[in-house]
Amino acid sequence: MNWISVFFGLIALVLIIYLVIRNQKDRKEFEKILNTDYKKTKDEEDEMDDE
Repeated sequence: MNWISVFFGLIALVLIIYLVIRNQKDRKEFEKILNTDYKKTKDEEDEMDDE
């Protein structure tokens, strides 16, 4: 009976670790999409040209 609870505990731990790693990967991809999808206003484009 004790081995069953240890087994399910390990499965739950592995699942949690997998979900945390997957979430970090998805967050980085989402931030990359947001950064590349950003549209600059006309004022910001003029400021970049002035430099």
